[in-house]
Amino acid sequence: MKKVLFILFILTFSSCSNYQKLLKSDNFDLKFETALSYFNESKYSRALVLFEDILSEFKGSNRSEDIYYYYTYSLFYLGDYTSAAYHFNNFSKTFFSSTKVEEMSFMSAKCYYLDTPPSHYDQSNTFEAIKQLELFTSNYPDSENITEAENLISKLNLILEEKEFNIAYSYFKTSKFNSAIYAFNNFIESYPNSSFLEEVFYCQTKSYFELAKNSIEEKKDLRTKEFIFAFQDFSLTYPNSKYLIELKKLRNEL
Repeated sequence: MKKVLFILFILTFSSCSNYQKLLKSDNFDLKFETALSYFNESKYSRALVLFEDILSEFKGSNRSEDIYYYYTYSLFYLGDYTSAAYHFNNFSKTFFSSTKVEEMSFMSAKCYYLDTPPSHYDQSNTFEAIKQLELFTSNYPDSENITEAENLISKLNLILEEKEFNIAYSYFKTSKFNSAIYAFNNFIESYPNSSFLEEVFYCQTKSYFELAKNSIEEKKDLRTKEFIFAFQDFSLTYPNSKYLIELKKLRNEL
C-alpha cells in the first residue's frame, strides 16, 4: 500500500512539475495542445491558465478563435458566470462571422440567468437576464436553443413573481393590513395566473377581517362589508380550499 501511495505521489509531483515547466515555456503550440487536453479532461483551472497565457500570442491567427472559445468555456465551467458572460458576448463581437456566434450569444444570456440571486435578494440581475434572453430570442427566432431560452425566461419571471408575493406577504405578517391589501391587488393585476393566487386571496380576505375587527365604530360597518364581499368571492373561487373553514369561523366572529 505504501508503495502504491509513493508511486502516486511521484506521478502527481511529476505532473505538477511538468505543468510548471510548461507555464514558463515559450512553446505556445504545446501549451495550446496541453490546454485542450486539460479542457477535455475537465481540468478547467489548468486549462484556463494556459489558454489565458497564449491568447495574445495567437491573436490574429487561425487558432485565435478556438483559443478564445475554450478559454471562455473554461470560465463558464468554473462557475465564473460574470466573466464568462462578458467573454461570450465579446466573442460574438470579435468573431462576428464565426459559425459559433449564435451559440455564444445564447451562452452569454444563459450566464446572466445562472448569475441571478434567489427571490429575497435584489433582482436587478434577474431583469438583466430576462433582457438578454429576450434579445437572443429576438435575434435568433429559429435557433435550436429557443425552447431553453423561453424556459429560462419563464423561470426568471417566477423569481420576480415570488419576490412580489413575498413583499406583499411581509405586510400581512407584520399586520400592515392596508398595505397588504394594496400590495396583493397589485400582485393580482401583475400575475393573474399565478400559482400563489389562492394564498393571495386568503391573506387579502383575512386582512379585511383584521381591519374590520379592529376598526373604530364609524368604519366598522364598511369594513365588515368589505370582508364579507372578499369572503364570498373567495368561497366561489376556491370552494374546496383548505382555508375555507378558517375564513368561515372569522365570518361568524363579526
